Amino acid sequence: MDICFYDNVELAANEMGIVSIDRVYCLNFNEFVEATWEQLQQVYWVLPQYLVKSHQCPMWFGEEGISSIYLYASVEPSGLQIVGKLQIEQWALWEKALHSQLSRFAFPSFEC
Repeated sequence: MDICFYDNVELAANEMGIVSIDRVYCLNFNEFVEATWEQLQQVYWVLPQYLVKSHQCPMWFGEEGISSIYLYASVEPSGLQIVGKLQIEQWALWEKALHSQLSRFAFPSFEC
């Protein structure tokens, strides 16, 4: 995968094996066209534990404030922000799937 990313918090599992995630993938949304947005939606749909919720940001595993584990994506000026709390093993598998899916398309991105 050629898309840069950075973490806003250190990825370190606590004593229960839970990791807090706040990662930004440097996607350049200013260069997205309708087809690119559709490709990003395709990526969301095939990632593990996708939750179908109309009119909400993409979510996986559970909802923040309701579930003990959750993950969601948010389109931000800095890029695609992924935030959540997961078991470290779940995060590793989900992240691997994300990287695989992102590499299927030529998303506009920038160095971060």
